[in-house]
Amino acid sequence: MNNKLLLLLFVAILFTYCNSSNDNFIAKLIEKNKTYESLHYKAEQKYYYSNGIDTTFTPFEVWAIRDSADNTLGAYVWADNNYRPYHMIYDKGDFYLSIPPKKTTVLYKDFKEDFISPVDWINIFANPNAFEKIVNDTLNKISLADVQYNKKNCKKLTIEFPENANGNVTTWTFVIDENFVPLWAVYTQKTDDYTYFDELTFSDFKFDNVDLKKLKEKQKQVLAENPVETGERSETSMLESMLHIGDNAPLFDGNYYQTKESFKLSDYIGKNVIIVDFWYTHCPPCVRAMPALSGLYDEFKDKGLKIFGLNSVDNQPHSLPGLDKFLQKRKLTYPVIMTQSTVDLMYKIKGYPTMYLLDKSGKIAYVEVGFDEEKFVKLKAKVEELLNE
Repeated sequence: MNNKLLLLLFVAILFTYCNSSNDNFIAKLIEKNKTYESLHYKAEQKYYYSNGIDTTFTPFEVWAIRDSADNTLGAYVWADNNYRPYHMIYDKGDFYLSIPPKKTTVLYKDFKEDFISPVDWINIFANPNAFEKIVNDTLNKISLADVQYNKKNCKKLTIEFPENANGNVTTWTFVIDENFVPLWAVYTQKTDDYTYFDELTFSDFKFDNVDLKKLKEKQKQVLAENPVETGERSETSMLESMLHIGDNAPLFDGNYYQTKESFKLSDYIGKNVIIVDFWYTHCPPCVRAMPALSGLYDEFKDKGLKIFGLNSVDNQPHSLPGLDKFLQKRKLTYPVIMTQSTVDLMYKIKGYPTMYLLDKSGKIAYVEVGFDEEKFVKLKAKVEELLNE
């Protein structure tokens, strides 16, 4: 056998070995997950856009324990967002989003979405068979590479999903140590205009130490202190349960973020067309709305338009430093008003961002929950209509 054939044979054997080694690692990862009855870990999330300047950080703590009686997720899960703060509890198909600063809990029935991120590891732990199908799906591109992470020998597992109908490409990437524990992960979605990154850094993984009885007792206490809202959470039902067109806009006080001076909505009623935008820093659609609102304000401020960005969520001692950094990076042309959560309750806020448009008499003329280009076009048209009356 000549040297060239020997080289080709060696490469073929090496390639086969590498593929076998990779498959073996993934198989062991899945099987290892199946041996655990519960897990507890901490994670720090940051998400950002390739065409933006903002990076948002949120710390989480997660507890999960297998539940054979649950046919959807297969686990009982409790996740705390330690920035807001709020609790996320999944119990046999019901998802409770408990928001202590607002003394309320929103209930989502038949919940099948992600808790924190598609790569938050919760679904992989709770349903390793579904993860196995993903990595074995021949339409997905799977790669595994040796990497060093925090001076540890690790594997980087990348899963690239097929391009969707909109031409977007989604990728999951995990860095996993030799004990099959995730240390880092990122979810990316690439579009024609930008790439969205949702990155998680994991720490303090512990297995088989979750006390379900204590979590259930805590759940009862949290729900008692923060009663559950009833009703469906569709956008139509949210709008129906909020202030309606023709209602008088509730008056409120606050403070200008920039100057700390007092603010009174009543000072502007009767003189201006007003947009009050309810937002907070860790809300991607809120962030996306800011440049559009700044442009709208620049275009119409001399014709009588006022825009006030209302923030009660970040108006807490532990979150104000993050708000400072956030706003220093942005060039908002309209003022931010720091308010209390009672203002959100007065305006019956059900989601963020929410924009109420007030006419010159102080009545609600338009309301929108969420942000996209289509919604913004409608808002701008209504602003022009009111200014021309």
